Amino acid sequence: MTGTVAQWERWTGMAFPQTGRYVVAGGLDLVAIDRERDQGLYEETNLWTRHR
Repeated sequence: MTGTVAQWERWTGMAFPQTGRYVVAGGLDLVAIDRERDQGLYEETNLWTRHR
């Protein structure tokens, strides 16, 4: 899921003052914020297992 830094700040109620990875409430992974590109990216890692 991608959005601008302003969108991520609005969606999360948090401030992202610098480029980096941030913990967000309810997230299973970190949000990557890139201030120079004005972009935030959230990706959840998929893990597949096989049960027998």
